[in-house]
Amino acid sequence: MTYDDRSFKQMSSSLMRARIAATMLAGLYETEPTLLTSAVNLKVELPGTAPESGPPYAFTFAVSPALYSGLEGARMVGSKKIDIAWLNPSALATMAFRGSGPFRRPRPISALAVFPSWDRLVIAVSKRLEINSMEELIRKKPALRVSVADNDCVNFAIRALLRAHGLRSTTFSEWGGRVDPVVRPSNPRRREGIVSGEIDMVIDEGVNSWGHLALEHGMTFLPLSDRVLSRLERQGFRRGLLASDQFKDKLKEPTPVVDFSGWPIVAHNSLPEELAYHLVAVLEQIRDKIPYGFSKMPPMSAFCRSTTDGPLDIPLHPGAERYYREKGHLG
Repeated sequence: MTYDDRSFKQMSSSLMRARIAATMLAGLYETEPTLLTSAVNLKVELPGTAPESGPPYAFTFAVSPALYSGLEGARMVGSKKIDIAWLNPSALATMAFRGSGPFRRPRPISALAVFPSWDRLVIAVSKRLEINSMEELIRKKPALRVSVADNDCVNFAIRALLRAHGLRSTTFSEWGGRVDPVVRPSNPRRREGIVSGEIDMVIDEGVNSWGHLALEHGMTFLPLSDRVLSRLERQGFRRGLLASDQFKDKLKEPTPVVDFSGWPIVAHNSLPEELAYHLVAVLEQIRDKIPYGFSKMPPMSAFCRSTTDGPLDIPLHPGAERYYREKGHLG
């Protein structure tokens, strides 16, 4: 049989169940976040045989940060194994679209929106080392205890950053040091190591969660050379700066690093335009309920065009673009 829901009423049992289930899921995350933090994917399935065209639409929206917000998420959307994923950072979507960096061929993806989220990928070193650049570090080859990120959202970027310097993930062990991988930037073991001075180097994003602490305990952010940044730009990364006003004037001067901003919601290009259109419409309706890392809510125009905090170097999905244009968000 073909599933047909044209008999839908505003207060039908289907709508009531959907609302209750979604509300329970959100409530469970708020009250017991450890049960769901890395496990949520939303899937809409249809009984019977799907109609040839028109709603209802079956789709999967993957939101699990551990499984689908990084490299694997971009690959899964690109191969249509999932329909929508929330990626981090924007550079990952750029590489998937271009077929650069870790992607051997372009992927058929487009954006529903990009959430503004300022971030940087940085290398911080202890002041005891008396090292002011990566080039100096490579010449001296000190034995270091390195705290490094280990998750699907940043591994590809750290590999690229090290490779641009002629290094590998095993280099620090070869120098006689030790690598301490952590999944989250704010890992307590890292913070304790920064305070105690046991950690000599940190390589990670999420700099707002540990960067201030690092500066307070005498660590220095190493500037990246123009040569290295040019290599990374060719892959799809953007340059970024760490400025003193972002760190309460603890930085002596702006430091060139890798931009790690933006949380794009990407979809496979085959996602129905009508579905994309209405998903973005719902996003605008709930925009004031979303937590942001800013003092005020970003305008809707910030979700559909490239900004400093939300780079967007891939096209909008046609359905999403139609909504933004109709509402005047694209000008």
